[in-house]
Amino acid sequence: MSTGLCLKGVRLAYAAFEPFPNAKGSGTRMARLLEALVGAGADVTLFTLPGRHVTLPLNRWRHVPLQIIESNFLRRGEAFRERLAREFMTLRPDVIHYRGLFEAQAAAAYARHAPVRRVFEVNGLFSVELDYHYPHVADALEFQRKLRALELRALGEADLLFTQSDTTRRYLVGRAPDIETRCIVLPNAAEPSDYAERARPRQGAPPRLLYAGTLAPWLGVLELLMALRRVVRRAPVLLTLAGPMRQSWQKQLDRVLRKLDIVLHVRVLGPVTRQALTGHIAESDICVAPLRRDARNLRQGCSPLKLFEYMAAGRPIVSTDLPCVREIVEHERSALLATSARPSALAESILRLLENPELARELGEAARDRVRASATWAHRQRVLLDAYSRHLSG
Repeated sequence: MSTGLCLKGVRLAYAAFEPFPNAKGSGTRMARLLEALVGAGADVTLFTLPGRHVTLPLNRWRHVPLQIIESNFLRRGEAFRERLAREFMTLRPDVIHYRGLFEAQAAAAYARHAPVRRVFEVNGLFSVELDYHYPHVADALEFQRKLRALELRALGEADLLFTQSDTTRRYLVGRAPDIETRCIVLPNAAEPSDYAERARPRQGAPPRLLYAGTLAPWLGVLELLMALRRVVRRAPVLLTLAGPMRQSWQKQLDRVLRKLDIVLHVRVLGPVTRQALTGHIAESDICVAPLRRDARNLRQGCSPLKLFEYMAAGRPIVSTDLPCVREIVEHERSALLATSARPSALAESILRLLENPELARELGEAARDRVRASATWAHRQRVLLDAYSRHLSG
């Protein structure tokens, strides 16, 4: 990959307040962006929380996992921020690339002591995200006010910002209009070469549906299960759920499966390796991304890695119709999009593909072609390095 950008000799710190490696899309994204920065010659040091037993290919960056012994989320983040600021003082980076507010504050503290260029990769803001993890946060109005002020400062202080979708970019620019010229859209991606030819269907086996990703309630898993109950009344299918989940989510999932009487139609795998996941995707008949039509997805947006991976494998896709999803796939051309939030809409789209194999094949092929043409990680890495060259050179 040649972009004309040379980062040789540049000390670059990449910081993320999350475990790495991990089985989520963020782990894949971080590894691919780090690969590009190292390939351009940067001397990269990665600071994260310790990873969770996920194997990655051999890398060429230095990884410093910061062990933080603190159960409270805010205190853990503050401890990570203070430790990170000390690490920056030791490393003396020329560029700091970070993914969240605690990391932004650590970069700001270092910037008071030495010149440094700051790159903020904004995939979600705490003022939006925390309410999904900690429901009472939305009621703490003074905390929310302070949090939004801190976010506004972090957005304004960055020399360059990346975000995941046009939807997210519009949301961020609405919050901080002065960032418009330096806020770059950098979606997720996937590699068609990771997916071999699909295995031949097993004789007599039921069609296989797949949901890959975090098994969080707000990602539409419960709606998918309600849709599945409708599907199995007309077609004997097996749904595989592959992705990490909290213990509380597991208990809720078990209750819902029993209540809906679909236990025999669902296989819950939990987190799987990248190699295993590519196999599950390639062997599926339909892949599903049942994102909720809530304020988070409609306003802040997202760029689900699962969609790109489904596409790269040439699998027919059923997803919720959201602005950020339409940035990735086209209804009736590379996916079927359920326009209603009701589980019945998901069910009808799934059944339509089960009953029309030719349509399913055409959608899968079109999706794979779209990834090949414009949504591989090589495409994203060029955007990353071009933006570095335009906004951080000189």
